[in-house]
Amino acid sequence: MLRQGKAGGIMAVDKRSVVTAVLCGVAALGASAAVAELVPPPEATAPVHAKSAAPSGSSTGPSRSQASKPQLTKPQQAPAAPKPGNATAFTGALFTGGLDGDHFCTATVVRSPGKNMLITAGHCLLEGQQSRDGGAVFAPAYANGVAPYGVWKIEQVYEDKRWADDTDDDYDLAFARLAPDDKGRNIEDLTGGATLDTSGRAGEEVTVTGYPADRKVPRTCTAVAVRTSEREQRFDCADFPGGTSGSAWLGRDGKIIGILTGGDTDDVSTSTVLGDYAAQLYAKATAPQR
Repeated sequence: MLRQGKAGGIMAVDKRSVVTAVLCGVAALGASAAVAELVPPPEATAPVHAKSAAPSGSSTGPSRSQASKPQLTKPQQAPAAPKPGNATAFTGALFTGGLDGDHFCTATVVRSPGKNMLITAGHCLLEGQQSRDGGAVFAPAYANGVAPYGVWKIEQVYEDKRWADDTDDDYDLAFARLAPDDKGRNIEDLTGGATLDTSGRAGEEVTVTGYPADRKVPRTCTAVAVRTSEREQRFDCADFPGGTSGSAWLGRDGKIIGILTGGDTDDVSTSTVLGDYAAQLYAKATAPQR
């Protein structure tokens, strides 16, 4: 059964165009009477839905977070960059082209030998070499239109063939190598990163930070994950709508033990269990370039 991730838009169309079409279709359904703007309440026979959200400018109605409120016209100062090594520094939003585009998924800097690696959901990006102009970019610590650590271009995306070729939900995971900035620095040197744990951990407390596509600040929640099958775990936390796909699940020790891949509603999120396949994919992504 195909799971649709909580992503905004897909960067290109290939053999997975069917998946992309489903994502966009779900996104266009509009806001529900609760907080979700995605899908009706889950039923026993319903598929697990992606956390997808429509790009800005669509006909999708506003969520409660978008309700109009009186605003003072005081000059606004750019927020200070969060301290490197903190999850608020190394977690960010994926954008289409740049900050003036739509943010559609969440990604996290994962520690690597090259200090240049992201982890996210497989359905957020397409495998292979990426376009340097107009492709997806990463904005760590993004908030209210400001990217305090800059905007980083994606060079290469790595996915398990069982996801890239067959969209097998159990392998919905991607690593993305970032290009250095214009000063030759790698992202991990600026933001820090989280260590990947591929021992198959599940059923423990996790903290998850994601970027809902209908707002400009991240959403963070801590809850106890529940293992639902050999290859899937779930956590129940309110208000994780479209755009939160790819959010890292951090254990109490700060290690990445899951990646948000989908969920029946905004209040239910799922992740693959990061076992041997994730370790092999990470090794491929971080291997020296030829």
